[in-house]
Amino acid sequence: MKHEPRHAVTKPSRGKLAAKSLAAAAAISLPLFGFAAPANAAPDSTWDQLAECESGGDWSINTGNGYEGGLQFHPQTWQAHGGSGSASDASREEQIAVAENVLDSQGWGAWPSCSQQIGASGSAEPQEQPMEQQQAPEQQQAPVEEQQVEQPAEQPAEQPVEKQQPVEQPTQTAPKAAASGETYTVQSGDTLNKIATEQGVDGGWRALYELNTDQISDPTLIFPGQELAL
Repeated sequence: MKHEPRHAVTKPSRGKLAAKSLAAAAAISLPLFGFAAPANAAPDSTWDQLAECESGGDWSINTGNGYEGGLQFHPQTWQAHGGSGSASDASREEQIAVAENVLDSQGWGAWPSCSQQIGASGSAEPQEQPMEQQQAPEQQQAPVEEQQVEQPAEQPAEQPVEKQQPVEQPTQTAPKAAASGETYTVQSGDTLNKIATEQGVDGGWRALYELNTDQISDPTLIFPGQELAL
């Protein structure tokens, strides 16, 4: 005759084991997912330097100036980035976790003075720009070149024209008639015209007068006995 034990040990089913394992894993992972590491994570040493500058390294400080904790969080900033309760009551690790979220959204500009003093620089990761901003900047319109209006060329001032003085032409005298070598003695009643006609003097009485200007001063006045060259 077989005797069964008073308290039989029953093995849990596989389904129950799987459920318990998932529950335990979830319990362990819950605190880990409380603060996911942001993209712009900084080493703890940097946060310690920043806290030293902001609050003298006192992570639980609350002076009533509106900012709390070692990194001097404003209550609205603290709650908007995952903090709960008061920053001055949170641990150093919790404050650094919230600060990482602030750094990811606002960059080091959230602590403008002290971040520069400790040499921390950089901004939040840039968000995708809208398509309008991604387009190439509008080309600046080249300034329209001012149309140059051609100015009429200045006409040189008219110079007064110097009047030319008339060139005095030398008085041309008729060539003196050449004497033929013959002579004529003036008779009573003779005139130069009569003598020139009768003797056939070329050029008439004028030529006869010019041949004898050394004797005749007036062509209308001659005297008998004068010997005229012909």
